[in-house]
Amino acid sequence: YCYNITKPETTTMTVDTEEIFVLYSSQTGNSESAAEEITSLLPSKLSSSSKKYKAKCMQLDDFLEIERAAWTRLVIIVTSSYGVGQAPLGGYKFRELCDYILSEKGTDINNLLKGINYALLGLGDSKYTTFFKNPTTLDNALTKAGATRIGPLGKADASGTGDMEQGKIIQLWVDGIWSHLNEVLKGDGSPEGLDLLKSKDDSSQICAKIFEDWDLKGVTPSGNQGLFFAKLSILPILLSLVAYFLLKEKYL
Repeated sequence: YCYNITKPETTTMTVDTEEIFVLYSSQTGNSESAAEEITSLLPSKLSSSSKKYKAKCMQLDDFLEIERAAWTRLVIIVTSSYGVGQAPLGGYKFRELCDYILSEKGTDINNLLKGINYALLGLGDSKYTTFFKNPTTLDNALTKAGATRIGPLGKADASGTGDMEQGKIIQLWVDGIWSHLNEVLKGDGSPEGLDLLKSKDDSSQICAKIFEDWDLKGVTPSGNQGLFFAKLSILPILLSLVAYFLLKEKYL
């Protein structure tokens, strides 16, 4: 006897994937190495059966120049100080952006990064009085701009010894940050006030003020500037209509 057996239908579940930036600036390579470790661990530490997370690792300045400040709802930053509290390699422009934020007054700047969360691991050397100035500046600026820091501010000292040795502090911070990040990512992904496109465009507008070589291509104008560009875009259409009616009247 032969029976016609129909196989049960199988359904493929689509799993959402969300990207998280891991950004760094590094003079000696220690911050870069820590950022790369975080990047490699992130998918397995944060992903679940219903949601996948992937990390994109790059320098802070590349985030501005290449990604055009395309903020994700969660950003992880690893940076150190160089010289007298300055930004290390790959963090010059991002530091200038943060200095600008701290110097500005008004409610607009306080809402620049509203709804965005960040984790920050700072490195330095306490032999220098300004060893933690750059991470502190970034932390203060991001907070002022409306972003929320997740977990503790990592403070890894190159002059630390014993349990406070820099490598151990970095590892301790990395091991402990995942629970804080998972807690934030449990939400629906749209906290109150979060508008990633607006944060991107507004950040780019600020960069255009600070950096002479900044290209505003692709930025959506807002407010009066947006109205100006809207009027400008319909001007050729109006001119064409006027020319059409003038020619029509001439040949009638």
